[in-house]
Amino acid sequence: MMEYVSDDQYVEVTTDSLILVSTTLDPRNNLTNVYGVKTQLALYDVLIPVLGCLIIVTNLAVTLSSGLLLKKGVQPKATYLFLGNVAMADLLTGVAVLFGQFYPKTLRTHLTCTVQLGMIVSSTITSIYSVGLIAIDRFLYIVHGLNYSRWVYPTRARLLILFTWILGLIIGFLPLTGWSGSTNNGRWCWFIKLAPPGLIILITVIGLLPILLVLILYGIILYHAINKVTQLQRADARQAATAATSGTAEKNKITEIRITRGGLGAEVQDAKSTNQKRRSKPSKVKAVKVVLLTSGSFVVTWMPYFIACCVYVTCDERTQNCGTLKVAIASPLAILGFLNSLLNPIIYAWWHKGFRGFLRSILCRPEPSNNQSSTSNTRSGSSSSRSKRTLTASVSSQESRRESSAIS
Repeated sequence: MMEYVSDDQYVEVTTDSLILVSTTLDPRNNLTNVYGVKTQLALYDVLIPVLGCLIIVTNLAVTLSSGLLLKKGVQPKATYLFLGNVAMADLLTGVAVLFGQFYPKTLRTHLTCTVQLGMIVSSTITSIYSVGLIAIDRFLYIVHGLNYSRWVYPTRARLLILFTWILGLIIGFLPLTGWSGSTNNGRWCWFIKLAPPGLIILITVIGLLPILLVLILYGIILYHAINKVTQLQRADARQAATAATSGTAEKNKITEIRITRGGLGAEVQDAKSTNQKRRSKPSKVKAVKVVLLTSGSFVVTWMPYFIACCVYVTCDERTQNCGTLKVAIASPLAILGFLNSLLNPIIYAWWHKGFRGFLRSILCRPEPSNNQSSTSNTRSGSSSSRSKRTLTASVSSQESRRESSAIS
């Protein structure tokens, strides 16, 4: 949530360093003593265009995919509405970031700075609260599955999505009402310069609420997932023990009779099916990975920014430490926060089974001619396999008769 200050505030001090100095001689705007200020601000100029383009491309793909899935009537519909809303909010974040980066510096005013940062704050708040809605949706679906369809339905989901946008627009464009700081007529287009301390605290508290909600809900989901996996493992162990004790005699009897190749093949097939069932069981490791990725990425990207903003409000702007914190908020921490808009479509959409299946059906769609040929081959193969099975069954029955007569 930052933007470069105007070029007239850079003065060449030596041939090796470029230091930011305020033209108004205000010590609060003097960043001369900040270590690495040139590198940190240049990092923003280099990474933000690339990051903004990636955010737009990925979230546009997810937005279109969610729209097509909703058009097909895929269930649960509310989940895809929430996923599409996150993608749309992050898409707007990418557009706002690129707008602020490439808008001509000579045309910037306090109003344009307020609009640009208002777009970023609004879309960010909407995205954060949409992630919170997804956490609530998954919590109700997993923990209260029987009541999910009664509590979460498309109309209610649309109303909640509308609430996130209204909240984001109100909070993001509060500086237009006059509750704003000084940007030196757009030269200091930084969030911590535009927003007064009271507004910074308000936005920080509003942004931290869904983060805490996500941590709590995904923690509960992880607890229920681990308990479910433990119950399934215990049930499998009891079933295996019961089968081992009750079916030993019958298994030995069948083993004595199974002296043909068909009997050995049946045992191998049973072993394969057992291994497939074991592989299909959910695991604790997978549950832990999902929770760590969903909640961890959210906390790692945005929590440092909000904490730094709270610390900045309480520090003295004339000190070197406060100047260092100011530059960190404006460049590296802002980049880290924007990175969440790139991670969201990967974690919340592309890892979803519905989106994976939809993208796979689009990218790997077979041609009709191949389908027809494969269908004919399948039919011929199935008919030949049926004839082979019939012949094998007759031969094995004859062999079993001979073996039974020999045994008797």
